[in-house]
Amino acid sequence: MEYIEDKYFIAIADYVKEFIDEKGIDIADLAAAANVDRKQIYRLINKENVPKLSTLVRILLAAGIEPAKLFSIKFDFETYMVDNNILKAIPKRKKTN
Repeated sequence: MEYIEDKYFIAIADYVKEFIDEKGIDIADLAAAANVDRKQIYRLINKENVPKLSTLVRILLAAGIEPAKLFSIKFDFETYMVDNNILKAIPKRKKTN
């Protein structure tokens, strides 16, 4: 299986894995609580697959992780934007009548 190379996803997967390990959460129990196949959790923590957002949220909530936490993990978004050629959209000016 091909591994994911997206640095932000890798940071998310590492965070989830570290949290699960620290709390001593069993993957089978987590999968049952999230109502997902345990393979999905293994693919997440092994960085083999980017899950759908709804699946990721289910896993996070079942693990006791507030989904908003993923946007406050230590991560350099500015460099990520440069590396991935992401620009900030500029709002259009409103027409005046």
